Amino acid sequence: MYLSATMRMSEKEIVSFREFEDLLIKATNTTDEGITISSMVQPDRPLVFVNDGFERLTGYSKADVIGKNCRFLQGEDTDKRSVEELRRAIKNGEQTTVELLNYKKDGTPFWNRLSITPLKDENGIATHYVGVQSDITELRETQKNLRAANKDLALFQDKINFELEQARRVQKFILPSSLPHSDKIRFSSIFEPMDQIGGDFYDIIEIEKGVYGILVADVTGHGIQAALLTFMSSFAFKNTARQTSSTAKVVEATNEQLYNNMPRGSFITMFYAVYNSNDKTLTYTQAGHPEGYLLRADAKEVISLTSQSPLVGAFGNESVKYTESKIQLEVGDKVLLYTDAILEVWNADDVMMNKEDFTSFLITNSHKPIKDLLESIKSFGLSYSRHEVFTDDFTMVGFEVLG
Repeated sequence: MYLSATMRMSEKEIVSFREFEDLLIKATNTTDEGITISSMVQPDRPLVFVNDGFERLTGYSKADVIGKNCRFLQGEDTDKRSVEELRRAIKNGEQTTVELLNYKKDGTPFWNRLSITPLKDENGIATHYVGVQSDITELRETQKNLRAANKDLALFQDKINFELEQARRVQKFILPSSLPHSDKIRFSSIFEPMDQIGGDFYDIIEIEKGVYGILVADVTGHGIQAALLTFMSSFAFKNTARQTSSTAKVVEATNEQLYNNMPRGSFITMFYAVYNSNDKTLTYTQAGHPEGYLLRADAKEVISLTSQSPLVGAFGNESVKYTESKIQLEVGDKVLLYTDAILEVWNADDVMMNKEDFTSFLITNSHKPIKDLLESIKSFGLSYSRHEVFTDDFTMVGFEVLG
């Protein structure tokens, strides 16, 4: 095809073979890669051509290497498996690419990405091999450093996971191991942290015979810092909860202990209620937390429990005031406290569950025992989002007034 094309050219346009050869040599000498040609028909398969890039790459001159087998680049630490791969490809007349440690003329090792390609005659026999050599020492060093960094990162991740697991176990310790029960009240709860540890926690304590303190709280953030804040908040709460049945005083005392000890920008939301089963009164303080709900199945009624007090731990007591509200309960009433995961649920269309849908669901299911009701609420939220888990810590505590 080339000859037929040149035959159509004028004599002035025809490039001589010598000129064409010089042009090819100039082209190969402009590349940074080392280019070699080895003869497969001469004894010991010597190099018959090397370009300037090979001289720059290895430090060997053309006079040093022409007529020699290219194995002089190998050394003590050259991988024998890579060398064997080259031999196998040459024996079978195939193309291959290997990475192997070679040595420059001054003994400096370098990583060589060597690609060899056979040149075959009309009978399909490889008469020569073209080798293209690239110095990938810097790349290999980068890969080595990356592997080391990944190893360090994996060890660090293992350490973090271990610490998170230990924190999770300690956090579990501050949660009630069992819930109070009497013939006047039945409690139930669900606690599912988003990560190994979360910022939600709850507590149920018996202040005195038949009088119960019920706390649901949410600390900003997740992870170890949130866990530490839950420990602080839980202990601050327990220090005062058994001393008074006033929910406002308990939250105020908790705020006083936490303020100035909280990291900047951190705070806690709390809903603390005290239920006296002897006279069926419920006193409660809502401190920056979602409202609670009172469910009356017979009347198909949902009553919001609000007192609209400020966040905990964000302001000193001199600038905030915590209030409490009180309501009379009846046999069959159910009280639901929770964190915001159930209300901040988004569906596939990025529409958040609205309060009306939630309260309608509560009315429809208010006849269920408290344990079944909590499980139904959880399933309702997951069904709305079409997810298997919530995207935030999920906590609910409820109780029902028994006859």
